[in-house]
Amino acid sequence: MAWCAVLALALGFGSTGEARAGAWTLEESHGQVILQTGAYYSNSEFGPSYDLYASRPYSKVEVTLVLEYGATDWLTLIAAPQFLAVDLGDPYPSSYAGPGYSDVGARVRLFSNETYVVSAQAVGRFPGTGNSASAAAVGYEDAEVDLRLLAGASFTLFGKASYLDVEVAQRLRFGPPPDEFRFDATLGVRVAERWQMLLQSFNVISQGAGEGPFFGDSYEYYKVQMGAAYDWSAALTLQLAVVGTWFARNAPQENGVVLSALYRF
Repeated sequence: MAWCAVLALALGFGSTGEARAGAWTLEESHGQVILQTGAYYSNSEFGPSYDLYASRPYSKVEVTLVLEYGATDWLTLIAAPQFLAVDLGDPYPSSYAGPGYSDVGARVRLFSNETYVVSAQAVGRFPGTGNSASAAAVGYEDAEVDLRLLAGASFTLFGKASYLDVEVAQRLRFGPPPDEFRFDATLGVRVAERWQMLLQSFNVISQGAGEGPFFGDSYEYYKVQMGAAYDWSAALTLQLAVVGTWFARNAPQENGVVLSALYRF
């Protein structure tokens, strides 16, 4: 999944206990580094009528290094190189291992007060697969632009510091894949001094069909991710989450585990 959707999980709460989510920008001259690893597997697929059936198995590992830096209090710069490994099973085994997408962009704060924040984000995504000629690299071979509007709110839920982060995005994809509408949401709750629980939803709807044999049909998929984060120190947060596709059309039923470590500076 796109790192920008998982970034809300990575930000979580500041060391002061104040609830913060992906819509917030970083303070000037402050930054953070997030090392995120996701391992995913699928051997079934949702068909055109949302029915689930057995399909070609595949496994995928994504390792992404997300760098964020506050150029000013209202402008956060973003860079995120990625390593990708994909293995497709029978009847035609194929594999790819190498650079995935490298993302470069920025998030701009449009409005904020003590409770709410609204931001806009633009990220260019540049593929590293090159001319791999591998079926395992399909979907990772063309440039993309992610234009995103983010809104966050801090509040108290059952006496616990909490936040809600909601993001809507237009994903412009160049080449055979179709453009996509994306909607992501994160609920974070500080359940203990060092612990927070997170519930996330990632949703993608293609805007029609694309081109060629791999993108000849429109598609949509909806994922739920649940996890926990532990503040090892004021600067370091570790996280573990599980994710799965609970409903889709013309898309794999994908399940996985996400591990991440965040260092603030």
